[in-house]
Amino acid sequence: MQLTLVLPNLLDAPPATLAAADAPVLARLLSTAEAPILEPDGPLAIACIDLGIAKQNDWPVAPWLARAAGIDPGSRYWLCAEPVTLAVGRVEVRLAGVVSDLDAADSIALLSTLRAQFASDGIEFLEGGPGRWWVTLAEPQQLETSPPDAVLGKPLTAHLPRGADAARWRRWQSEIQMLLFEHPVNRLRENSGLRPVNDVWMWGGGTLRAPDSAAAVTAVFTQTPLVRDLARAAGADSATVPASFAALRAAPPITSALVWLDALDAPDLQEQLVRFDTDWAAPLERALDKHELDVRLVIAGSGTALSFTPHAGGAMQRLRRRWSAPPSLPALLAALADA
Repeated sequence: MQLTLVLPNLLDAPPATLAAADAPVLARLLSTAEAPILEPDGPLAIACIDLGIAKQNDWPVAPWLARAAGIDPGSRYWLCAEPVTLAVGRVEVRLAGVVSDLDAADSIALLSTLRAQFASDGIEFLEGGPGRWWVTLAEPQQLETSPPDAVLGKPLTAHLPRGADAARWRRWQSEIQMLLFEHPVNRLRENSGLRPVNDVWMWGGGTLRAPDSAAAVTAVFTQTPLVRDLARAAGADSATVPASFAALRAAPPITSALVWLDALDAPDLQEQLVRFDTDWAAPLERALDKHELDVRLVIAGSGTALSFTPHAGGAMQRLRRRWSAPPSLPALLAALADA
């Protein structure tokens, strides 16, 4: 079996939480790997790579998510259009969060305003449910964007659209902000203590192209909606995450799999790592020692991911490793952060 195992959010844990957390078997596995491979586009890129979805200017998740929602992307260019809240400070603007609590009426009202403004520009706004929006154009765009998870809480300047067509999209984004600033939906939301939708974050652009089936995994295990929808649209079998590596191996035979675990979060990080060591890392180590699988461990944060390929080593190396004091996971992660 070829296995990719993703540990989301671990790199996002506060330093004090990471310093107190440990998982000796996971640390031992990481210590057997060569230098990790950095994926600067974050864990989303890992999902695309394992599903055989090739990068265009962006990782083109928008047309695949539209397809998962039952919309035919055709040959048009698509972008995800997330309703978001911007926080305006004295010297900078930050992305405060994605608005996920729009009801159907508010979603329709906001989209109607956007459609009326941009119809003459050839932009079509579509929705797959309240707050699940896309924009689509007939012509491909030379555009690089950032997913909202990688931008949350950060100044926007470094994460605005880039590329030959970026100036036009930045102008359109400014128009959207002015349109939504005093929108009746937002006034009502703010009066009710809800976050306003004062911008739309565009990301994940591209056109639908057939995935590389030779590079794609045959099964994806996840509870993460975005990864699940990408897998379903790309034709991979999708299921919930098994309780353990033993449960994964007890399933019908799989030649290659992507297992996307639930997010690792404070304040329960240490408890989650203990369970991971018992349920996944220890049996993985034993299977590696028996040369029964190839595994890639992905330690992920919102805007970056590190891929490790653990090695079993020879008999003496394995014996020495088992009887030596385990390396410290906090120390390993701190060294990686410094690098």
